[in-house]
Amino acid sequence: MDDVLDAAVHSLINARCRQAYLHDLRGGLQAVFSSVELLSRAAKRGDADAARLDHITGLAKRAMVNQEQSLLNIVNQITFTPEAASAFDLAQLLREVQQFLRNDAAQKGVGLEIDARLELTVSAPRTPLRSLLAGLIALSIDALPADALLQIDLTQLGNAAVLELRCGRTFRAIRSSMDLLRVVDEQLQPQDLVLSALRRWVLTHRGRIEVGSAAGTSVLRVCLPLASA
Repeated sequence: MDDVLDAAVHSLINARCRQAYLHDLRGGLQAVFSSVELLSRAAKRGDADAARLDHITGLAKRAMVNQEQSLLNIVNQITFTPEAASAFDLAQLLREVQQFLRNDAAQKGVGLEIDARLELTVSAPRTPLRSLLAGLIALSIDALPADALLQIDLTQLGNAAVLELRCGRTFRAIRSSMDLLRVVDEQLQPQDLVLSALRRWVLTHRGRIEVGSAAGTSVLRVCLPLASA
């Protein structure tokens, strides 16, 4: 049953983040186009020296390599594929999500700030976590008014990395899979599904997740054990 709900969440996140994926694709293609344009101009002029041609060719090759990696990352994100655990820097993952959703936040007029000064390495399947966090943050952006601030802090507490998300809105209680399946008299919100999937992912990887408060603001707190723990 969890697999069915996870597939539904994955589909929901892909649909919500469609424009962000398209923007990443177009950005990579623009870099490739620019490098090809430079090569074309050099060929037409016919007077470019070997060093300059090597430099331009190097730019084109790097653009193609970067585009291939970008496409691979996107395919991994949008397909529902099992992934083995690996060690990765949680701060870097958060910065990737921030970059991925930068246009969504800008178009809504929402500030998306991440305070992640420490390199905190955790060991888990990286792609599913990135997808879940992107979906949760994207939905939070949708729910906020213009000029609001969505703040994400990453700190260390003992042998755990602690991610706190606060945005001036109230996070709903995190429901289990069975609770979601029993819902009859009320409409499920996308956040309910994403939070439930994130909860299952966190618990599977020896972490904990909770909705609390700080300074009168609702806070979603995720704790994951460090890879060295």
